[in-house]
This record gives sequence, structure tokens and C-alpha cells, in this order.
Amino acid sequence: MQKLQWERIKAFVQHKELSLVTALHLGSIILCGLIYALLPEDIHLRWGLTYWLIWIALLSPIPLMTAARKSKRKLVIRLYSGMIGIGLWLFAIFLQAIGIDIFYSPTCFCKDGDYLVRREYDFFDDNLIAVYKVSGVTEKRIAFYSYSKPDSIKVYEPLNIIAFYCPTRIVEDPWVSDTIAPLRVIEQLRDGTMEPEQRKKIEQLAHQLNARLGYTLKK
Repeated sequence: MQKLQWERIKAFVQHKELSLVTALHLGSIILCGLIYALLPEDIHLRWGLTYWLIWIALLSPIPLMTAARKSKRKLVIRLYSGMIGIGLWLFAIFLQAIGIDIFYSPTCFCKDGDYLVRREYDFFDDNLIAVYKVSGVTEKRIAFYSYSKPDSIKVYEPLNIIAFYCPTRIVEDPWVSDTIAPLRVIEQLRDGTMEPEQRKKIEQLAHQLNARLGYTLKK
């Protein structure tokens, strides 16, 4: 009698295990699809939430195979798990190869209040960075710039500018090494017309900070 009860409990637990793993697997895939379908390209979730879901979706076929060990549909579930697992990994590698960050969140270099700077992948520009503004559980990309690993920023919203502070950098090349001096530069934050009075204030601020005006302010 006790053995029969134990077998029933064991079967119940295994059934619940399979149901839970299946829900986690399908739920993560559906949520990833909704995020990439509904969120614009310049907006992503904070705290790496999207990347957690991606890793769950990529790895979930493995526990799904294990959870199906006592199921009557074990062969079908394991065949599905193998095919969907290979398909998801190939798709993820393809997206990563064309420049979409799939496996990990872009490096955050520094922040100032609600603004932060992240590295952006670009095949032609290894120094590409982007400024994001935090809003709730999302980060919205404001602008792209071409500077190498700034260690601090300062945003001046009334003047619509951002100051970058880039430390000394050593560039190593197979033929020659070079040392790039530290850089202080001011750039326009958002696209828009720059009034003469506003430009004058920016030039005065640049003089106070001992910073030069960047390419977005030389137009």
C-alpha cells in the first residue's frame, strides 16, 4: 500500500516537474518574441532582464529533456527539445553575428543621473558608444558618438549637451603602439537647432571645463 502511494506521489511530482519546465520554456520564448516585436530598437529593458529571458529560452531544452524521462511522450518531447534547442542557438548566433547583442548586455562605462553610456557593437567603428536615458524599467537610446571608453559624463539638459571625459588610452598594434592623450569633449545631446545665445553659453562652459567642442557642435 505504501509503495503504491509512493509511486503515485512520484508520478505526480514528475508530471508537475514536466509542466513547470514546459511552461518556463514556452513562456521565455513567447516573452522574448514579444519584447523584440513590440519594443523599438532604441529601447531595451533594464537590469539585463531581456538577456535573462534569452538564456532561459536557450538552456531550457536541456531540463525539458530531463523532465520528460518518465513521460509517455518522452521520445516526442526529446526530439522536439533537440530540434528547438539547435534552432534557437543557431538563430541566436546569427543575430549576434549581424550586430545584435543577444548573449550579454552591452558594457556600461559610466552614468550621470538618469543618463548612462554603453558600448555599441559596430563592425566599422570599434569606438562606437551610445547614450541612454533611464525611464522606469526601460532605457531609451538618445544618441550615438564615437569615443573610446569614457570614464565619466556630465549632462547639461538646459543646454542640450553632454560632456565626455575619456582617460589616457594605449593603442597596441602589431606594427606600432600609440598613446592617446586624455580627452574632454562636449557634444550636442539631442538633435535640434542651436540658438546663438545657447551656443555662446556652451562655448563659455567649454572654456571653464577646459574641454573642446565635438563634431556635433561644429556643424
